[in-house]
Amino acid sequence: MKNIFYIKAMILIFISGCADINQLDLEIKLMDILDSDDILGVEGFDTDGDQELDFDLGLETEGLSRILSDTLNFDEGYRLRFGRRIVDKIREVEFEIDGDTAIGSITYNINGILYVKAFDTTDNIQIDSISFSKDFSTSFSRKVRFVQVNNQNNPDGYEWRINAITPLIGGSGDKVKIMNISIYEITDSIENRTLLYHYDNEEISDLFIDRETLPIFTAFRPYIVEVITNNLGPELNNDAIGVGEWVFKNYGRTTSLRGRRYLNDRGINLDLIINDNIHTGGWRAHGPGFGLRNRGFRSFFETIDLATIFVEDGGYNTSVWSIPYKVQRP
Repeated sequence: MKNIFYIKAMILIFISGCADINQLDLEIKLMDILDSDDILGVEGFDTDGDQELDFDLGLETEGLSRILSDTLNFDEGYRLRFGRRIVDKIREVEFEIDGDTAIGSITYNINGILYVKAFDTTDNIQIDSISFSKDFSTSFSRKVRFVQVNNQNNPDGYEWRINAITPLIGGSGDKVKIMNISIYEITDSIENRTLLYHYDNEEISDLFIDRETLPIFTAFRPYIVEVITNNLGPELNNDAIGVGEWVFKNYGRTTSLRGRRYLNDRGINLDLIINDNIHTGGWRAHGPGFGLRNRGFRSFFETIDLATIFVEDGGYNTSVWSIPYKVQRP
């Protein structure tokens, strides 16, 4: 009887070991799928140093790509450039596998340097007294859903594919938050707009977007972006308007293919009411790239507490939502 028990125990250990090996093999396959997907990740968030508030780098544009001015001048007579350089990032992935479905929970921990440079508008000379750099750290998270699909060309008779993803959300600190994002298509005039996409804070962390039906924009067509924010304060007011945060739409694929648009809450251009926490701006969609019919990109909607940008020894408070999108030719 003892020998029989010993054999049964060995069989259980062997079966358990095989299960662990199969689990590991599957997780390696899922990681390879993650790494090969061209719209996941955080590439495009790094500006590789300071940049104009509005800029395009390496993207396909048609004529004048901006709806609004690409600089922001202040009463003090200076303009600002800012941006960041990522020094290191750590990605952690945990999988929950249930039959033919798997969920990957992804976390990014990022460290880098924030650069802020001010220039005199009369002679374009840098003003060192209000230019600085400081370290920052931030974290992001998202979920990715994998499913099995039939594939008779595969020895297993099936393969794993990414079925849906949630937006990448995160930031630093808890002072500022994005409450919702709305994107409008302009029809025959700026006054006539049609809501295309809307994302709300209540659902954003668990909102699975089908991988094959990501937001789609037509190349070179103008759109209006509205982002509602919340600033818990105390707010740093750099002018008489009293706006305590800035909002930007960052977008791209890599450090050599990226851009940024400033959305204002100053009651000018496309924004209707001063300091109502609704930041509005125009974005003319870039092209997918020369020779391409369509292509996927990443967007990073970001609100930044002004104390982060205008105070050298202050904290780093941001809120970021990243939603992949596609651009296609008309």
